[in-house]
Amino acid sequence: MSLPQILLGLSATLSVWYLSRLAVRLRRSTASHSSRSNVNTFRNTLEELENVSYKGIDMLKVIPPATFAGYAVIGGSGFLGTYIVRLLIMRGETNIRILDINPPDTLDHPAVSFVKTDITSLESVRSALTAPFPATGGPPTVIFHTAAVIRFWERAAYCFDASYRVNVKGTENVLSAAKELPSVMVVYTSSADTILPGPKFLRIDWDSIPASVRDGNALPRHLHETCYPRSKRMAEQLVMNASLNEGLKTGILRPGNTILGPNDRLISSTLTMQQLPAWDQPWTSTNICVWDAAAAHLLYEDALRRSPEEVSGEAFLITGRGSPWNIEDIRTAIKHYATRELVFIELPPLLIFLMAHIIELFLFLRYIVLYPLALVSGGRPSLVPPWLGPAVFLQPGTLDVQLCDNIIDDSRARKVLGYQPQWDTAQAIRYSVDEIQSGNAAADHGLKA
Repeated sequence: MSLPQILLGLSATLSVWYLSRLAVRLRRSTASHSSRSNVNTFRNTLEELENVSYKGIDMLKVIPPATFAGYAVIGGSGFLGTYIVRLLIMRGETNIRILDINPPDTLDHPAVSFVKTDITSLESVRSALTAPFPATGGPPTVIFHTAAVIRFWERAAYCFDASYRVNVKGTENVLSAAKELPSVMVVYTSSADTILPGPKFLRIDWDSIPASVRDGNALPRHLHETCYPRSKRMAEQLVMNASLNEGLKTGILRPGNTILGPNDRLISSTLTMQQLPAWDQPWTSTNICVWDAAAAHLLYEDALRRSPEEVSGEAFLITGRGSPWNIEDIRTAIKHYATRELVFIELPPLLIFLMAHIIELFLFLRYIVLYPLALVSGGRPSLVPPWLGPAVFLQPGTLDVQLCDNIIDDSRARKVLGYQPQWDTAQAIRYSVDEIQSGNAAADHGLKA
């Protein structure tokens, strides 16, 4: 056998070995054994699923009483913002203003007003925030800033501006306007994605991933570097600096790993899509119900009133009650509660990994080709062709989020803020499915390009 033949055979052998190890890495990390050791013991039997109930949960027991201050909920027409507004109404607040580019779909209450606001425009934000409430004669004194674009699938530099304009520039505008208001506090909704580890799949067995994350731990060696967490980290720094350097009372909440509820990205898309490809079944995470996430904002507001010197400018991880769940068990529970048949198409992660990189490369080449043509007309090409549809989500950035065990320890928020999550994953799933199937929530989901 000649030397070239030996080298070719060795290369082929190493390639097969490497791809086999990569296929394994796409199903588990070096930390998976530890991360999955405390996984939910709920085995999704018919009886156990039927016994799940959320009827006894009373959110008013775990949030402070009404303050009758003026509240501005930026992004109040969105997923999380809607539930913050609902909690404020439930506890008896009478001065609530929603600032959003779109009006709310379902909220119709005398305590709630709406101001169409473009947070990428400082003048629009300033006008909406400085207007006085008729009842108090003054502007809002509490701002919950939940507005964001969540383009978790993008990581290329040419895509970053779409996230930067809203998540960073928008936050800068909110803080600039807030500084002009007397005695105001700002609670900013960030994401656990800002400090979760970013996997390096091509390093296979040499990819170091922490088993869990908590406040105060050293940051992982590799953070998520897609456009969404990058922009949220930049916005967090603005919020921290506003407290440290300018005396504004601010706070940051990092919900994770996924906020569950009607119209979320996980339960609602599973329930409403005709067919759902699945390649992430074993990956495990702690998740948070949207009601608990909303309650955490009101608790942070209360902490800023009681002890601003301790909590202002700080960031807190928050998650839900109970053990972590893997994606397979989550989908099994959704399927059980669904009134129509749900079809899951299992695909090998290695195939998906290769396809994701092909789609990302195609979009990049398309943008490069169209960019000079768009300059002639004084614009820029769109980031995504409309015909691509949901396939746009199949990119490496998505896999960085999906194919990772994300276990969050929020003990600091429980101790300092008094955060007491009321919902476990099973309850959040059943509630979400019930709300959508009963028509109380729109049959829509948060997966939008």
